[in-house]
Amino acid sequence: MILIVDDDKTLAKLATRMLEGDGYEVAVAHNGEEAYAKIQAGGIDCVLLDMHMPKVNGAELLMLLSADGDTTPVLVMATFHDFDEKELSNFPNVKGLFHKPFYPEELLEKVRELTGKNQKSRS
Repeated sequence: MILIVDDDKTLAKLATRMLEGDGYEVAVAHNGEEAYAKIQAGGIDCVLLDMHMPKVNGAELLMLLSADGDTTPVLVMATFHDFDEKELSNFPNVKGLFHKPFYPEELLEKVRELTGKNQKSRS
């Protein structure tokens, strides 16, 4: 299951459609607090994480996951001025950084890589 963590409900809906269209199960959290609970419940294969959110933001969520020793792969979605790859290299589960706006196909390709899904496989 892919977890989309973004307070932008439109972006979360578009990403959900894209991933479901590629055969993935998708869950959505609109802040880091919701995301943390869903990750702790298990079954998450990859997280698409926005950095600016209410309550627990993306950086705080990464710190919580790191402190827990959680190894769930994370793809960060941030604006150009928020974070760079050097800053995010402190978090071993961050496997990619996509600056908003990003190309959906590039994001989907990275999700496929991280989940071991090389091609579209819908039933």
